[in-house]
Amino acid sequence: MAGSGLDKRRHPRRKMLKGAKAVFNEGTSLYDCQVRDWSESGARLVFPEMTPLPKHFTLRLLDQSEYPCEVVRADGLVLGVRFLPRGT
Repeated sequence: MAGSGLDKRRHPRRKMLKGAKAVFNEGTSLYDCQVRDWSESGARLVFPEMTPLPKHFTLRLLDQSEYPCEVVRADGLVLGVRFLPRGT
């Protein structure tokens, strides 16, 4: 059925391929990942191997900008995250 696969997200996604790190445990745990999609409200991350992550962590981009995240979807090596307000 045509049109049944419409993206119903609030914010449009942008495709990208950027290196990043998932950071938690007060900065003592870091895991490399790639950002594949980005929107105002979240991102799709791909990890090179199965990675044990907490529900909340900080996404640190290569430019050192940081985004508090919450995991909302996980499928193997791919995670969907929602950005949280800073200070959360």
